[in-house]
Amino acid sequence: MIRPLTTIYLTAGGLWILAGCGGPGEEVNSPGVPGEAEAACFSPRRGEVWKYRVQKEIPVELRLSKSDAARRPQRTDNAHLITFEQVRTCTGTRVFEHTGRSLTGIAISEDGKKLGEELYQTGPEGLLSWGWIPADVKDEDVKLLPEGVPIATSGMQPGETWESVGANAENPFLFRVIERDQITVPAGTFQACRIQITSKKISSDPNTGSDQINYLKRTVWFAEQVGVVREEIVYYGEQKVRVKQRSELVHWSPPSGESTPDPPMVSSSKKTLALPVERRHGQ
Repeated sequence: MIRPLTTIYLTAGGLWILAGCGGPGEEVNSPGVPGEAEAACFSPRRGEVWKYRVQKEIPVELRLSKSDAARRPQRTDNAHLITFEQVRTCTGTRVFEHTGRSLTGIAISEDGKKLGEELYQTGPEGLLSWGWIPADVKDEDVKLLPEGVPIATSGMQPGETWESVGANAENPFLFRVIERDQITVPAGTFQACRIQITSKKISSDPNTGSDQINYLKRTVWFAEQVGVVREEIVYYGEQKVRVKQRSELVHWSPPSGESTPDPPMVSSSKKTLALPVERRHGQ
């Protein structure tokens, strides 16, 4: 039976796959300078909006989910091609009374429908993910991660790696900082840090009961004070059937009545992460 593998990792976008992680895990290699004070690398404000163009490529042998089928995909000899808009909106800071933790929410919408909300902690220690809340879950029912998962830090450098343990300790996520370089997307040209996230998940096949291995390779281009400007995902199983998804920032706007904050200047003596070179808003 053909299964809709596309729904396993590619449903909400953003960094929500980390909602399955349990904590930052062991730091494998961190060449940053100990004790160096760093500013927050990402400080989203209530009402700030990011719009992305998402392109998904699904092999023809895989059954489409209902939501993907409703998007009227184009079809080639090898794949279904689906294009849609994803909107992320900062909902501000919320305090979860049952934990006492104050977190920043980023709501995710596709085709005008809210899918849920990502929860982040921001500060000098970096950007930490605390989980994902589906749209139909109430605040009192929210289950946060035991520990925040580090996504980015102000001082991260190419070659730095860290590992985050998932729900199953045998299936960790490995983060690797690949490079810092200039990248151009529809929203403008930015200096960004390219981060690669890989994982291997072992699960039981519902038809045969035997173990099956699924792999994920996710690449994120992260620009300081802007967030994710590009994202590429490749998902494949043991038979190397690949599902691909690519997102690019097409519009980035501050809260109504406010101007976009200027990112920190880049200097050779300070390990800053990213600087927008050219920004286009309101297009």
